[in-house]
Amino acid sequence: MLLRSALVCAAFFAALPNMSALAQAPAQTKPATLGVGDPAPAIAINKWVKGTPVTSFEKGKTYIVEFWAPWCGPCITGMPHLSELQKKYADKGLTIIGVSGADSRGNTLDQVEAMVKDKGDTMAYTVAWDDERKTNAAYMVAAQQNGIPCCFLVDGNGKIAYIGHPGRIDAILETVVAGKHDMEKLVGTAKKAKEIEAKGGALRGDLNKAAQAKDWEAAIKSCEGLVALDAEEFGGFAIAKFQILALEIGDMDRAHVWAKEASEGVLKDSFMLLNGLAWTMVDPAAKFAKRDPDLALKVAQRAAELTKEGDASILDTLARAWFLKGDAAKAVEFQKKAIAINPKMNESLAEYEEALAKRG
Repeated sequence: MLLRSALVCAAFFAALPNMSALAQAPAQTKPATLGVGDPAPAIAINKWVKGTPVTSFEKGKTYIVEFWAPWCGPCITGMPHLSELQKKYADKGLTIIGVSGADSRGNTLDQVEAMVKDKGDTMAYTVAWDDERKTNAAYMVAAQQNGIPCCFLVDGNGKIAYIGHPGRIDAILETVVAGKHDMEKLVGTAKKAKEIEAKGGALRGDLNKAAQAKDWEAAIKSCEGLVALDAEEFGGFAIAKFQILALEIGDMDRAHVWAKEASEGVLKDSFMLLNGLAWTMVDPAAKFAKRDPDLALKVAQRAAELTKEGDASILDTLARAWFLKGDAAKAVEFQKKAIAINPKMNESLAEYEEALAKRG
């Protein structure tokens, strides 16, 4: 399971919230024509799969237009979060619209409908099928957004207040729903974010070159540079640094020192990244020279705490952490909690129950 060139890059992207899925459209070469502060384009929908159709953005109401696909793991991971936001702000005029459409990966309306049915209340918001990718073109292509999940926040005046990963929308959403946001300030923030993204692009280029040359110390420096540039935007590279230390350099002591530092620092408030780090540490398929069960458990518990034990995938990780710690009873307990939220999270339960039975 060593991280070789292409695999390293894939792991880096998997760790990043805003780079976690392949683009629905090729990289854009033309200047962006849609940004924060601009009027929100109309949406073109072929079929409303779930929820009340939205024919236009009503004044005084707030909308989140989110782009996703059934093949996008991070999109699926974020569904409970979007559902929570929809429930929290429903009486304040928020409507979340998850837009999906045909793409190069073979996404179909049937697949979307099947997922909506399967997810039930964990996908508790409006879902729509794009009309020949017209909505994607009006939003994603126009804003030069190449990765999903990606959302666009539309304020009560019909203007774009935020463009980016839905996992980072909470603070802005609260002010926008209340009508207390400063659009001029949001425009400035978005401009700064683009500048950071450009600098990050250069560092990612350096990282890819280092990975291809198997210069892992140089790769680590690039990871550190990205995290230092913007911990919120590039926090996923903290996980990449752990992976390089553990799987490429093979220095587990150094890897665990870094995992502790990152989990208590740059990652401490990101449940998604904490879960990613925790799973990396407990993954039974990973060929680590040694593990730190106590640290892995602490990281997994922090992720569960942030989500109030309401995310099945995080509880699944926590169960594995308890199992690694040697407590099969706790592993069974938390795996059952995960299954209660998502019945498909049952793959490891028999393993834990068998271990528990053997221990009497």
